[in-house]
Amino acid sequence: MLFANINEEDLCVLDEFEKKNTLYIEVKTKNRGCICKSCGTYHTDIKEYVLKKITHSIFHNKSCTILYHHRRFLCPGCGKTSMEDNPFCSERNHISDRTIDNILKFLKRYNNPFRAAAEYYDVAVSEVIALFDKYCQMKRLLLRKAICLDEVYFSRKRKKKYVLIILSFANGDILDVLKDRDKRTIASYLRSIDLNERNKVEYAVIDMNDSYREVLPRYLHNATIIADPFHVVSRVGKALDDVRKRVMRRYEGNKKSDGYYLLKYRDEIFFKEELSNEAVYNGHFKTHLSEFQLMRMIKALDKELEEAYDLYQAYLSYNHTDYEDINKALNDLESYIRDCKLSGIEEFIALASTLTFWKTEIVSSFCKVNGDRVTNGPLEGRNSMIKKILKIANGYSNFGRFRNRLMYSLNKNSRHSFEL
Repeated sequence: MLFANINEEDLCVLDEFEKKNTLYIEVKTKNRGCICKSCGTYHTDIKEYVLKKITHSIFHNKSCTILYHHRRFLCPGCGKTSMEDNPFCSERNHISDRTIDNILKFLKRYNNPFRAAAEYYDVAVSEVIALFDKYCQMKRLLLRKAICLDEVYFSRKRKKKYVLIILSFANGDILDVLKDRDKRTIASYLRSIDLNERNKVEYAVIDMNDSYREVLPRYLHNATIIADPFHVVSRVGKALDDVRKRVMRRYEGNKKSDGYYLLKYRDEIFFKEELSNEAVYNGHFKTHLSEFQLMRMIKALDKELEEAYDLYQAYLSYNHTDYEDINKALNDLESYIRDCKLSGIEEFIALASTLTFWKTEIVSSFCKVNGDRVTNGPLEGRNSMIKKILKIANGYSNFGRFRNRLMYSLNKNSRHSFEL
């Protein structure tokens, strides 16, 4: 298994020894001669042996080096010299083909950084990166029926800190990664794609970013633009949180008060979809209280806060409704917007304007593909993996390498171009 791609009868092991935790294997291959590239003469005449050191680290706990006696042949016909075929690696490599293949397979797992591959296979980090850059140049994937778009934080050192991920809703494949989220970049990218391919996109899910909303309809002529439900809920939640902070500031003069404690330290229960009835000991009140009881205390602090919480819960209920009739979804949203305006709460009046602006895209979010509501859910799931890739690498300075790493490691069917 040490030389799985070479027949035993073709290999002669001259010596094997260990030095400083490195296994050295001295070998030469059977002389099968060669055909002169200049005159075409077959011959077996050897001019000399060239000792070549080849990294062949396929063990986890020790490095391995092949000391290969590489023949240089001398043609008796024309006097030209040539090297015999190297069964371990290509002529310009000093890392064996088996090791290269193992390194690229190791990097297929998204939580394996370049440095870990270098340590595992006893090669330099720069060599691992060079191999990845050479054999993992990922081509963009074709656009699909339903696509998701969302930005991901890339680097604080760049002027444009976010990149744009385009993902297939059906299987979660990353179709491509754009260098930034600017309108010009998106427009240029979509223009470069054949019109027939673009016209196959029927749904495009976006966060509530005006740039996407403006540019996508120009190039995805058949696509329904959808506001991702998660981002809409986040906007409603922010309105509620702003009310909470405004009310909390009234209690800042007495930070030991019940009101300050509830609004400052129990804010998480504002955004729970289901409150628990289980009573647990509360150190501030020195008694057992459930989340329901704490929420009743919070609501009693301020009428606007109570109404803001009820409006938030009302939107959650709307968002979870399984609408068969889109017109019904539109009517209910318009009714919710009216309630926000009539509340008189400044934060929810501002929210009403936002929801009105995005009304068509919000209602479109109740569309379904193969029985599933179209959302950025698959992309949000990928975000944690992308953040992990950035964290364990301590960031990327090369956007192209980062793009290839995401598409190679996170797409199940992606393959490197190295042939063993």
